Parts: sequence; C-alpha cells; structure tokens
Amino acid sequence: MQMFKAVIVAAMLGVPAVSAVAQDRNDPYAHDAIENGRFAEAETSLRAQLSLEPTKPELLINLAAIYARTNRMDAAQSLYNRALTAENVSLLLKPDVALNSHDIARRGLNKLDQQRMAAR
Repeated sequence: MQMFKAVIVAAMLGVPAVSAVAQDRNDPYAHDAIENGRFAEAETSLRAQLSLEPTKPELLINLAAIYARTNRMDAAQSLYNRALTAENVSLLLKPDVALNSHDIARRGLNKLDQQRMAAR
C-alpha cells in the first residue's frame, strides 16, 4: 500500500531547488535551510534526524540532494539507493505536484549520472 505524505522533497530532478517541507519541529526535512542555500545547516539537521529515522525517504532524498549539490556524488548515490529500498511513499515536489519516493530517487540517480557524464 502506498502512503501519501504531504511534504515537499528536495531532489536533483531539474525542478528548481525544492526540498522536503532541520531537525526542528517546524521544519523536520530542512526545507527552509535547503531553499536558502544553507546546506551545512540542512545537512547537520538531516543527519541527526536520520540517526533517529534511518529509513525515512524524505530524509534520505533531501540529504542525497545536498550531497549532489555539494559534489559528493558517491554519498548522494548511496542515499538515493537507500531511498529505493525504503517504503515507497507519495511526496510533494511543489504544492500541486506529487511523485512517489522511488521515482524521485531514480530521477536523482539519473541526474547524478548526467552530472558525472558532463564532468568528463
């Protein structure tokens, strides 16, 4: 059964810097920090939250997106792969656009491949 979650996720999907809507109760997926380019803050928050919820797709995808944006492709790939083994949930990319977490992770992996090819 697919579960619907009303959060916004950050993924390297070609969608402008959208992120899962850290660690604070008002912004559990580090959306504000990601949107404002505060990647170190978002990373710290997401890593702390992942230590409590290591299979939560929103956290895995957002941290993977931060790693990708900061040129840590192998770490990003690892987290996207973990998201593919986690529960497949429906996530909002924008208020009116939802995708399931496995599709988002696959798109993130494809984007990583494109970045790697472009860097050659």
